[in-house]
Amino acid sequence: MAAKKIDIMDVRQLIQLKIKGESNRSCSSSLAIHRNTVNYYVRQLKATGT
Repeated sequence: MAAKKIDIMDVRQLIQLKIKGESNRSCSSSLAIHRNTVNYYVRQLKATGT
C-alpha cells in the first residue's frame, strides 16, 4: 500500500526533526501522521541524498 501524501511543510518539519536526531516514531507523533508514512518519506529522502 502506498504511503499517504503529506504537505510540503510537513516534509520540511520531518527533515528538521530528523536532523535533530528524532526517531521515526517521535516524528510521527509530532506531525500526527502514521509512522509508516514517516518511514516512507525518510527512505525517499535518504535515496535522494537529502
